[in-house]
Amino acid sequence: MTASPVSAATPDTAGAGQRRLLTLLFADLSGSTAMAEWMEAEHYAAMLAALREVHERIVPHHGGVIARIQGDGMLAVFGHPEVREDDGRRATEAALELHAAVRRLVPPGPKPSGFRGLTLHSGIHAGIVLINDGDQMRGRFELLGNAPNIAARLAEAAKADEIIASEESLGLQSQFFDTGPRLTLQLRGRATPLAAYRVLGRAAVGRRFDASVRRGLTPFVGREAELAQLQAALGGALSGQTLWLGVRAGAGVGKTRLAEEFLRHAAELAAHAGQPCHIHRGYCESYLSAEPLQPFLQMLRALDGMGDPPAELAAAQHSAPGDRADALLALMTALARRAPQLVFIDDLQWADDASMRLLHRLRATAARQSLPLLLLSASRPATARLAAHDEGAHIIDLPPLAEREAAHAVQQLLPQGDPFVAAEVQRHAGGNPLFIEELCHAAAETPDGLVQGQSSSAWLAALVESRVGRLLPEQAALVRVAAVIGNVIPAWLLEALSGCGEQHPAVRALAVQDFIFPDQLPGQLRFKHGITRDVVYEATGLHERQALHRRIRIELTARGGTESQLHEQLAYHAAAANDWAAAALHAEAAGDQALAVSALDRAKKQFRAALAALEFLETPDESEEATRLRHRRWVGIAQRLGMACVFDASQDDLRVLRHAAALAEADGDPGLIARTEYWLAYVGYALGETRVSLRHARSAVAKAEQCGDQALLAQLPGTVGQLQAAAAHYADALPMLDLAIGRQRSRASKSAINRIGLGFSLCCRAYVRGDQGHFDEAHALFAEALAPFAGSGHAVEASIQGWRAAVLLWQGRWAEAREAADVAHRVGAQVRSMFTCAMGHAAAAYGAWMQSADPGAAQRILDATAWLAPRGGGLYSSFNHGWLADIYAVQGHARAARHHIALALQRGRQHDWIGGAMAYRAAARLAACAGDATQARRYVALARRVADRRDSAHEAAVTTLLAAELKLDAGWPDALDRARAELTRLGMAGFLQRPHHRC
Repeated sequence: MTASPVSAATPDTAGAGQRRLLTLLFADLSGSTAMAEWMEAEHYAAMLAALREVHERIVPHHGGVIARIQGDGMLAVFGHPEVREDDGRRATEAALELHAAVRRLVPPGPKPSGFRGLTLHSGIHAGIVLINDGDQMRGRFELLGNAPNIAARLAEAAKADEIIASEESLGLQSQFFDTGPRLTLQLRGRATPLAAYRVLGRAAVGRRFDASVRRGLTPFVGREAELAQLQAALGGALSGQTLWLGVRAGAGVGKTRLAEEFLRHAAELAAHAGQPCHIHRGYCESYLSAEPLQPFLQMLRALDGMGDPPAELAAAQHSAPGDRADALLALMTALARRAPQLVFIDDLQWADDASMRLLHRLRATAARQSLPLLLLSASRPATARLAAHDEGAHIIDLPPLAEREAAHAVQQLLPQGDPFVAAEVQRHAGGNPLFIEELCHAAAETPDGLVQGQSSSAWLAALVESRVGRLLPEQAALVRVAAVIGNVIPAWLLEALSGCGEQHPAVRALAVQDFIFPDQLPGQLRFKHGITRDVVYEATGLHERQALHRRIRIELTARGGTESQLHEQLAYHAAAANDWAAAALHAEAAGDQALAVSALDRAKKQFRAALAALEFLETPDESEEATRLRHRRWVGIAQRLGMACVFDASQDDLRVLRHAAALAEADGDPGLIARTEYWLAYVGYALGETRVSLRHARSAVAKAEQCGDQALLAQLPGTVGQLQAAAAHYADALPMLDLAIGRQRSRASKSAINRIGLGFSLCCRAYVRGDQGHFDEAHALFAEALAPFAGSGHAVEASIQGWRAAVLLWQGRWAEAREAADVAHRVGAQVRSMFTCAMGHAAAAYGAWMQSADPGAAQRILDATAWLAPRGGGLYSSFNHGWLADIYAVQGHARAARHHIALALQRGRQHDWIGGAMAYRAAARLAACAGDATQARRYVALARRVADRRDSAHEAAVTTLLAAELKLDAGWPDALDRARAELTRLGMAGFLQRPHHRC
């Protein structure tokens, strides 16, 4: 017998409480301790009773529930028993009214001099809370979790009569209020700072679109077909027709923005065509200032002061409440008889019954009289309760943004954003413009971009949870089951857990309501928005989640097929069910599989998950031998993590490997130590920490020789050679690289690791020889290095092509350099190697600058540099700064050029001199253009010194050319001829074909 959606989710254990997303308001009386000293006990009790009456009157009015009143402090919750998308706004409105009411209270009895009256100080925060039933000691509810503590800490941070609300609880709704500047608070008991605002009062904002305008509208993208439909309807109304169009979409999809763009177009058309079309706006609210006939009364008030008003205007303004609907109907039809009218009502789903009756009457009356009237409404998807709201309207169902449109929106909001973060935003947002905007704001505020499990603020999560709360119980349970399965949902698995197959009415209803929909692959479903899945999962009770994860593991295993196809899924569900042994096993296997196919980001993720699971396996009674074996396994996985992260290393990776080195040292096995030191050296090299990495490499050599690890000894000369090459010690680097290449060639056929090692060593020798001006030899080495990988999409292909692009730039072969750089960028993006992706992007931009003086080149190099910054690495970053210094110096942007000259030379102090000569040449150009020939010659001499340090023939030739062009060398015509001859000899003709940039 199949399970129903309700029975599929095992309920939380008795007494475990409900897991809810709540907004919490903590309000405390300011200075109460001092007052208790000078007030009589009876007077103090009377004051507390008056304070309690204020709390009990105001909090419920705004939809809150008082959880606890203790002395002069009060904790209220918003979102229980039903989460609402505006709970943060409700809590803030309640706080403002509470503060105003308490200021009006006058405590009984005599007051000391200097007493300024009663005030509160309040804090507002939202988050997941576990709710248990309360008692006399704990209050109406017992609230467990960090959110109540943070609300109390915010109240502590607030001064007398201040309200501090966290950004998470308000988000876009902060625009409904006048606030102080954004604060960053380090609260007691919280590891990370919290963004918050001081709430000063209410703003003159009535609807979410107005709040968005205050914040700053994002670029309007897409919607061409929908705009065309609206414009066609406007043409019909101008020609005398009565039409009603209803734009329908979920929250945040952009229906109001579309309507406003259309209304702007309609106003411009009326102004330019001389054909009057009067526009009326109204909106509906879910609470607060909502009143019967709200949108029509807003339109009526906007007509106050209208020139040459019809008689019906005064009648409507002075009508009795019972006659108001008839008077408004008469007014709107009278206006339509004069000229075409366009009536827009926003958030129709919240309209009161009187407004809906009047809207339908207006449409019917205007149609009977053939009046030129266009009715436009915007509303959420229809539910059983709202089915008749826009009945009779021509519905425009507004879909989420297409992938191209969403990418454009993300690019506008994160112009220098990491492309991997941008892709993550698109995946989570699912084309919802509001989600895109909020995730981009979150990514911009977080140095590491989006953090797993923290991809939405509480106010946005409340919006999602409020949608779930409006589902039928069977549908809501089904969504929670699907969320535990994951963002992609095999239909067979959902049916096994819930009894609902792909064609079940409940599943199809969830597609209509924009939750889950059929994926491109048959037999799979997918959440429309990844952020929706994350929010629903987080709000599902722990015991319910763990029970489902255990069932999913059983079903996946019983499904059959090779277990190797399921390692990643089994690892995830095992970890979520706290089965750490199985989680470590499957995550390690999944990491190995991902590494084998060069899916490096997935390999890193799985290896890190395996390491975390091993940590959880530690127990107090673990034997010494078990601990040793677990540590050795930990070190082995960390070494493979090193292999996965060399193309995209971060400081976090380095910290993991340092811990592995400490464990290996404690173990004492020379082979274990040697390989850990090797990966420490390699990852340190990938992060530009050349000096320290050389020390680790030498230690690895010593340990490998001690234990006779011939395979590692074959790899180590290549690593040492690459490190010495990075430090510009070419004389030491080349013999090591030659030794490595000889060993690796003999082993290349035996394993993929050896082929990768050979490719790296050949690539490194190629760029060294290219730097020395031996370009033909360099390109032959690149060809050999690329042969096993060309077109494979492997990360090593991206790395080799990136260096090939650099050598082609040194040679002046701009177009070929751009092609190679584009391959590095594209393949780097595919394998999620940020270093090769970013460096390819930067190299292609500099090639475009050198080839055609592309004005956008500098910005693209800046973008690539910004992508790498959060990872904490600096390998060859002097390239970027040298390129930028060169571009800005030629463009005459002296300040920007000097900034990047300084950064390039700073990298030189860390043994990264690859961009040093270019930086000094840029400084020479600036000095020469400023008329300081002496200083310019000094910088040219320093550029030559860097070229000599690197034994770089191409740098020496380009420096000589610059000195001649700037007339810094004696007998400059002869010097120019000599420079050109040297460039021709080296095969660097591209530099001779570029125009000479004069000051």
